[in-house]
Amino acid sequence: MNKSLPIKQVITKLGSRDITTMILKQKEINIIVKEELGHLLIIDTADSHEMFLLASLFHHSMKSGDVIYLAREDPKATNLFIFNGAINPLARKELKTIRLSMKFSKSEIYHLPLLDTYDETIWDTWEHWKYDEQLRVKADQDIAIINSTKLGFEMLVHSCLFLATSDSGHSHFDYYSTKSSPELMIRNVARN
Repeated sequence: MNKSLPIKQVITKLGSRDITTMILKQKEINIIVKEELGHLLIIDTADSHEMFLLASLFHHSMKSGDVIYLAREDPKATNLFIFNGAINPLARKELKTIRLSMKFSKSEIYHLPLLDTYDETIWDTWEHWKYDEQLRVKADQDIAIINSTKLGFEMLVHSCLFLATSDSGHSHFDYYSTKSSPELMIRNVARN
């Protein structure tokens, strides 16, 4: 990790809690989020650079507990909130409050360290059962949500890093795939 990306960050007061939110615009970072069939979430990255950025965002949220917000600029896309529900248990109403308060909150710039390498040895000790039911994904045309545990973020980071360094456009479905599995959600469009 030697490069970083400046990202706008705001702090929202929700009751007695301060919620830090990283705000990115989808078109600016070449990551487009869509909802399909009324409940499925699709995250399309332009190529490997954007996949490394997505992995870095998941990694940051896993380590810091910050909320990540990918704002849509196209009516065909959907807004995406990514957060650790154990650290920040947020309901849909609170996410809407955060989204509305972004316009009126003073922002700061945070320099996100970017991941740029991948160690494939993780797959040598991979145990699918550890990662079962670690992601809760909800999607509709207006707001999509990825509510993850620390293990879920670990799975997302490794999935994105694999897609960034391989010639695969998406992970392949297997016996353990579910509606909220990364292989259903995340695609590297240039390599598809």
